[in-house]
Amino acid sequence: MKTITRRQFLATTTVTAGASLLGVPAIGTAQGKEIVMLGIWPFTGAFADVGPLLDRGMKLAIEEWNNKVIGRPIRYITRDDETKASSATRRMEEAIDSEGVKIVIGPWSSGMALACTEVAKRRKVFYYFSGGTEDIAGKRCHRYAFNWAASPYTAMHVVVDNYMKLNPTHKRWYMFVSDVAFGWSVEKYTRESSGFVSKAAAAKPDVLCLLNAGQDVIVSIREAHNFGLAPKVTLLNSWGVGTEDFMQLDAKTRENFWVGTNAYYGASTPVAKKMAEMYQAKYNAPPGYAPCAAYGMARLTLRAIEKANSAEPGDIIRALENWETQDWPGKVWVNPKTHQTVRDFFLLRCKKPDQMKHQFDFADIVAVSGDPRMPDTLNECKDIGQL
Repeated sequence: MKTITRRQFLATTTVTAGASLLGVPAIGTAQGKEIVMLGIWPFTGAFADVGPLLDRGMKLAIEEWNNKVIGRPIRYITRDDETKASSATRRMEEAIDSEGVKIVIGPWSSGMALACTEVAKRRKVFYYFSGGTEDIAGKRCHRYAFNWAASPYTAMHVVVDNYMKLNPTHKRWYMFVSDVAFGWSVEKYTRESSGFVSKAAAAKPDVLCLLNAGQDVIVSIREAHNFGLAPKVTLLNSWGVGTEDFMQLDAKTRENFWVGTNAYYGASTPVAKKMAEMYQAKYNAPPGYAPCAAYGMARLTLRAIEKANSAEPGDIIRALENWETQDWPGKVWVNPKTHQTVRDFFLLRCKKPDQMKHQFDFADIVAVSGDPRMPDTLNECKDIGQL
């Protein structure tokens, strides 16, 4: 079965980390007509490979609106967060000051997001993020910030509960937790990896649960195969990206690899199917979690602008709060008390090489659910605050 590398996956387009006008003529801000939307993405640094994918997703949503909303042109600009909190906050502030930005989507890393959310709160700009830290809609919540991803509480229940239903004898789990914001959020509810893998092998687990991200996931999987741990032992990335990681592994290495994720291109909702078709037609490859998340956040933001008939942060926020609608994940509800998007989470099981129908036929969706929801007693967002 032919595979495609991440480098090949990205080679179809070139992205510049600057202003992107999407074919819209420049319109002076003095006219007060254009709506400036900022995508703050990692074009350099540890997650540089993800930045172009996020950029693609946000562009696709804006293009779907023909580059305008409520009769006003959209000017989409980007800034490189460099996968550094200091760079992310500095460049977000710069865009607010120099470009008049009032709508910010991104970044990719939870650590960067925890820094950016404070800027949004202080500067009173609308802020949308998709990631695994529960703090955006938890103890660091405020009126200007929203989280598109499922809550870690829901995600871990979807993954663990459904995996155990399918594999009731797999009771011995070994967990590998990254010491990062989202790693500990998901562990709460449930690069060189040889040392950890050897310890895991000695423990003789039924499941090796990977609570890490990025290249750490790929390294962990390859080390598990090198040590002979996989595919006999299940490798389960309980909060993963799916497609982006699948692209880097050959079919044999993906065998018995399970992934919990917020997005997979095989999702059957009308919006997800349409988005996958548009993306594949444009880039000759399926969208992964990154472009789906950027697309989903941008799309809901544009719909909220239409609902409010305004692009002012306060109006967008009020339009989103307590909104129950259908979008990329299917049914979504924005909790007005926390600004958590209540939505489905996916559990994927990778296919064996002889089960794949084509090079992108990576996995089956074995479970989809938005339940259980985090009880109010466990959520640390006690006061969402005022505008």
